[in-house]
Amino acid sequence: MKPAPKVLRRGEWGWPTKPVHLEVLSEVVPETDRPPLLFLHGLGHGAWCFAQNWQAAAAERGYSSYAMSLRGHGGSGGQTRLGRTTLRDYVHDVLQVISSLDQPPVLVAHSLGTLVAQRVLQRYPARAGVLLTPIPAGGIPSTMVSGLRSKPVDFTRAVLGGTLRLNAADLFADLPEATAREYVSRIGRESPWAQYAMLVPEALRPIESPVMVVGAEKDTLVAAADVRRCARALGVEPVWVPGGHDVMLDGSWRTVLSTVLDWVDTTCPPGPPLPGARQMQPLEVTFT
Repeated sequence: MKPAPKVLRRGEWGWPTKPVHLEVLSEVVPETDRPPLLFLHGLGHGAWCFAQNWQAAAAERGYSSYAMSLRGHGGSGGQTRLGRTTLRDYVHDVLQVISSLDQPPVLVAHSLGTLVAQRVLQRYPARAGVLLTPIPAGGIPSTMVSGLRSKPVDFTRAVLGGTLRLNAADLFADLPEATAREYVSRIGRESPWAQYAMLVPEALRPIESPVMVVGAEKDTLVAAADVRRCARALGVEPVWVPGGHDVMLDGSWRTVLSTVLDWVDTTCPPGPPLPGARQMQPLEVTFT
């Protein structure tokens, strides 16, 4: 019999993460036998980026879904403490939302959110994990080199503690200009500590859940070499999809979602859920 996963680790009892209100946008399909999807956004984004297109489209495929905003983002609390928020706080947020669901979800994370997801998947046996334009736990050397060449001021500012500035060209490859501007206007601040975590290599324990790694063919932010590095560390081959970095918002979002859900259909076929981990008491999670 395998030991239970260590949801709370040594040292975390003495410095517990403070609970906050968490925004969770839900799209529920009644009486579905498919596992729920939990969408986790990336740098400066919020639940809105998955609610815009993917949640309704996933429901058409029979999938209930929940899109959460990490603390300090979207409609979640913790805005005033974002500058002191760590990756561990984000992991806590995701575990709280997972614990409020009636069965283990498929965790679908984007960009910086994939760094959080990899830590969550070490602790909690989700049905599966999907990492979109991922940040490898071993750091992003190729991305940093290309970023310092193409956006030296913005990347240096981020290293010094400012939020990495993102524009439409960074995120989208095929989107009307007005739509792209509207999406960019919704992007907010990011925790400097979470940004630093992207630069510091960390050896993660093996992840037992099935994992899909997805790279975008026209991603100008996360280097293809780092996508391959992430996939190699997890023992899988990356899947390449059309579009830019924000695959859930770019013009090819339907193709990307279809690719992801086809994999989930195969990996997590309809039927009773697998046994989950121990459940924790959810704290101030509000579904809307």
